[in-house]
Amino acid sequence: MPAAIAPKAIPVLTTPAEAVALVERLRQTIAELNGLLAEETALVREAKVSRATPVAEAKSELARRYMTELDCLKANAGFVRQAAEDHIADLQADNDALQRALEVNLAVLATAHAVAEGVIRSVANVVQAKRSPANYGANGKTAAAAPRTSAPLTVSRRL
Repeated sequence: MPAAIAPKAIPVLTTPAEAVALVERLRQTIAELNGLLAEETALVREAKVSRATPVAEAKSELARRYMTELDCLKANAGFVRQAAEDHIADLQADNDALQRALEVNLAVLATAHAVAEGVIRSVANVVQAKRSPANYGANGKTAAAAPRTSAPLTVSRRL
């Protein structure tokens, strides 16, 4: 039976310097995440999906770091609001920019996924059409293919 993963303890902030440091770390993470989102979005738009794979992996790591820092911020929200009051507006603006970048990135990824799915369906339909009989039966209609005549289609995931 796999061992349960214990959640990381969320630190309790006790000084204003710690609160400001958390806000600045979170802003830095957001800036790095914004940069990666912009890079990934541009690569996918240019159909350079294979070059976007390492960016996606780095994006996942930054997203984990963002969530960890955000959990710490939530756990210490009252204290941070008081201790780092001057930095909160900048953090909110950065977070709003991140949300907009995420919306664009998700739309581009969804579009790329839909296009890829459409291409695969089109290829499968063409392959299946070539395997269907093209002659007429005794009743004047094209003979229907047997239900189990479709063959598997192999797709290479390397681009």
